[in-house]
Amino acid sequence: MLCFAENRGYSISIKHICTQYLFNNIHMKMKKYLSISLTALFLFLFSIMTPGFAADEDSCKDQGITVRNLSFKEIWYKRQGSSCAILKRNYSFTIKPEEVIRLFSDMVCETPYCPACTYPDFKSYDADGNCRVKLLPENALSDM
Repeated sequence: MLCFAENRGYSISIKHICTQYLFNNIHMKMKKYLSISLTALFLFLFSIMTPGFAADEDSCKDQGITVRNLSFKEIWYKRQGSSCAILKRNYSFTIKPEEVIRLFSDMVCETPYCPACTYPDFKSYDADGNCRVKLLPENALSDM
């Protein structure tokens, strides 16, 4: 649209129309760029937040958590009603979410070695998510 007028009688109204046209045109472009910018920002923030929510999922539930005995003594353990078995130093076992494994410091499985050694406890020490935890001396747990 050309914004000039040769007839003076129409120059004010044509200038007004041209100004409105230019203002609306600039306003529409700004709205377009703003909406594109906001959409890009939303997608960026969504992509950042998504891995955080996915981290809540249990990546070890299928394979279980491998627990390695790195204490300076032998530990005995029981799996859900089975007999007492020895867990030698540097040996390991795997615990799954549905299993109950109890650790003992004596060979008759009477004295608990670790009162809170359940799957959620072991999982809480698996900081890097590789499903491996180690038992350290003095009933301490650590990530492997």
